[in-house]
Amino acid sequence: MVVPTIPIPTSVQKLTVLIDGKKYELWGEKKGRITLLALGDYKAKLIEDVHKNSYESSQTYEFQFSDGKTRKFFVVAQTE
Repeated sequence: MVVPTIPIPTSVQKLTVLIDGKKYELWGEKKGRITLLALGDYKAKLIEDVHKNSYESSQTYEFQFSDGKTRKFFVVAQTE
């Protein structure tokens, strides 16, 4: 008997953040239900910074939480 697997939905979490004085909108994906992040200061490490040409870039930040867990967030907008 074959038991079908039910895919776990992926949710997207949108954050508005301030990193080194610059405002960004970040998106992060997580399987299952998204939880609300508490307001506060989190460690953010730039782990990807790709500039293919003068008008496109791709950046990824990794946030580290107090319990040592990490989550990746992708830059989707930068504002002033």
